[in-house]
Amino acid sequence: MEGEQKNGKRILLTIGWLSVTLLTFNLMPPMLIFFPICIGVVIRRDYQGDKQGTAMIILGIISGIVGWLLGMLVSNSLM
Repeated sequence: MEGEQKNGKRILLTIGWLSVTLLTFNLMPPMLIFFPICIGVVIRRDYQGDKQGTAMIILGIISGIVGWLLGMLVSNSLM
């Protein structure tokens, strides 16, 4: 019964890693950095995916900062 209720892990992982990738390439506004952080917390808490959840949280923060810096660099070089 419990396995049937918690079948969204694959969807959460896909959305989380997609948001990390989009943040890195500055295709998603850095204000939305909370997506991979929240999804990482849910994966750690509800699905006992400690390594995947922690990696998503850390890489979400890093990719948000890197994407923001790349966006600033590109916008400054174009002006």
